[in-house]
Amino acid sequence: MLKQSWLIISLVVPLAIVGCSQEGQDAQQQSRDTAAVGSGVPEDNVFSDQVKALEKAEGVQQTLDDAAATQREEIERQEQR
Repeated sequence: MLKQSWLIISLVVPLAIVGCSQEGQDAQQQSRDTAAVGSGVPEDNVFSDQVKALEKAEGVQQTLDDAAATQREEIERQEQR
């Protein structure tokens, strides 16, 4: 019985120590990931590829909107002549 108790203790204590240290590392990694992505989504998130694609699409849309506004202004200038 005493031998089994020591076996359990010798297995549980190291696992508890490793588990506690892993939680601290996970929190540090999560804060680094959140800081790395401008949208606040961690890089290792399941949806990070979709978020990046959406951000890229929003950038393209802004470029198209700017080009359309420039074209409208040019057309209005030509109509006034």
